[in-house]
Amino acid sequence: MEIPKEAMSGLHRRRRRRVSQHAHWLSQEEISYYDDSRETTSSSEEEEDEKEEEEEEEEEEEKDDEEGEDEEEELAPESSMEKDKDDFARHRQSWESSFSRGQLTFDLITSLSPMVYTHCTPSCLPWAAELATSLQICSIKIAQIKHLQWPLHVYGTVAARDYVDHKRNILFFRPRSGSQTLTKSDPYLHLTGPRRGILSVDLVHIEVRLMVKQGQSWAEDRELVTQVIRYRNTYNCDWFYSYLTNYLCKIELCSEQLKESRQATVLAVRVTKGSPFKYGGQVLCCASPYEEDPCRMIVLFDSKYGTMSLDPDATTMRMDPDGTMRMDPDGYLDLSRRVVSVQGTLKIFINTYSRSGSILASSLVKFRAKDCQTSSATCFLHNRRKAKDQVKITVAWSRFARNLSHVEIDCFTSLYVE
Repeated sequence: MEIPKEAMSGLHRRRRRRVSQHAHWLSQEEISYYDDSRETTSSSEEEEDEKEEEEEEEEEEEKDDEEGEDEEEELAPESSMEKDKDDFARHRQSWESSFSRGQLTFDLITSLSPMVYTHCTPSCLPWAAELATSLQICSIKIAQIKHLQWPLHVYGTVAARDYVDHKRNILFFRPRSGSQTLTKSDPYLHLTGPRRGILSVDLVHIEVRLMVKQGQSWAEDRELVTQVIRYRNTYNCDWFYSYLTNYLCKIELCSEQLKESRQATVLAVRVTKGSPFKYGGQVLCCASPYEEDPCRMIVLFDSKYGTMSLDPDATTMRMDPDGTMRMDPDGYLDLSRRVVSVQGTLKIFINTYSRSGSILASSLVKFRAKDCQTSSATCFLHNRRKAKDQVKITVAWSRFARNLSHVEIDCFTSLYVE
């Protein structure tokens, strides 16, 4: 995934990557950030060549080390697969004994809207509309595999449960007929959620159930992982990694915790002038108040990955034989992910691709977080032909509802007043 230049300024990708692996254990003050403005440029071409050679050697050594680890290191014993399944079964049994009643079943998906307070007047917000601490899942990837071969054709579900309604909040979903192909160079799951913000004031469960497609029928497939993460940020970290490890793979979740956050729903990204996405493009966002780190970028749309949806018949981007992308008649992009939690400012990056797949034009739009209502902005994309393409972005804002009873009370109060 290519990251816009604006997001890379002031960062050294390799140095930052190494530091971020320990972000779970270090406070924000202890993490050292690389500042390329302090470097002095060398006037000698020989010194630059030597630096490039050293960097290439370091990269080769890192690759060799990773390959050596893949060959030698055993992730976990084979018995770990059964233990994980037993743990997940106990988790499900505990949930059913506590919350299963009437039509509320374990696999039910949350129906609470991320725009529950969008309609409100800023000066008349309900008492239950709160700024809350939320958990943001930035990315999930298969960091390492064992006893398997790339590529992997993965399907299944990743979902989060918080205390608001105890229902599944889908982060990733793929049916067997629409499995995602993961490669060693691109091992990231294409996330389609959450459907609403994940509140992390109390315990959050993240359920991972993934399968690997290996044959013509479900009976021939292999279970990749069945585990549950019980998340409670006891170290009060703003950014951290979580890992799931079993006999077959190691999964890495990159997450951040946002304080006094709001929910933002990107309602529309619409082309109003020109045809900037003729050969495709991507829409990224950064929703935290910290520096624009590539690791914290959230993919809202990427034509290279196609359209992801809960609808199994809408898992591919419509592309013409000549490599051009078909647009909606009204110019709207079909975003794969729309809901993010925001602390401070929401930054949306738009990149368009050339025929070769490289980034042709880029633009950045910033939205200051609001408690309710909507925001709109138009960005201009200047390509090499000096044509000005226009894209309009619309975002809906809402505070959080701590639980369903608060929403029901607010609805009842509104009806009573009328």
